[in-house]
Amino acid sequence: MDSLDRAIDLVSRWKADRGKQRAEVLARLEGVIKDCQAASKVWQDFLDKPGAPGGEWTIMSWVGPDRAKQLHEINLRAKASVEEVCRLAGPAAGRFAGLDEDVIEMAYRQLKPGESGIEAAKTAVANTQKYIDYLRGLIERVRNAKAPAAGKSPAKQAGKKSVAKPAKKKAAPKKK
Repeated sequence: MDSLDRAIDLVSRWKADRGKQRAEVLARLEGVIKDCQAASKVWQDFLDKPGAPGGEWTIMSWVGPDRAKQLHEINLRAKASVEEVCRLAGPAAGRFAGLDEDVIEMAYRQLKPGESGIEAAKTAVANTQKYIDYLRGLIERVRNAKAPAAGKSPAKQAGKKSVAKPAKKKAAPKKK
């Protein structure tokens, strides 16, 4: 989630006058947390009522197509929110249009050799909790960010001297 980290770095440096945009970013991140919690509930529902064991190749054969579809839909919502956070942060957040990573643990991956669907679901719940903790950390970074004072650049606030660009020399007028 490199783009998301870059986006939050940018958002945390926004000036105080961008409160509305900052609130939108926070709302999107909180929405992703809710999506993660919903996905965790789907995985936990499977763990509470696993049913008959599935095949040795895919998790979906264990959790079933309905749960897999629920996780897919939740993932699409969460990905859209992450992409929107990156878009709100501006172009310096990086290219995120095709996030390769799923935000939510999906049921479409292959099982690892010797792994059962139940073990994969437990791993998904644990990974989802780690991601929720990561998102909460990002939210805290945005909330605790000290916006640069009006009129001062981030470089000046950090005590760095800005380097003036060399003046361009004007070309001498051509003689006729």
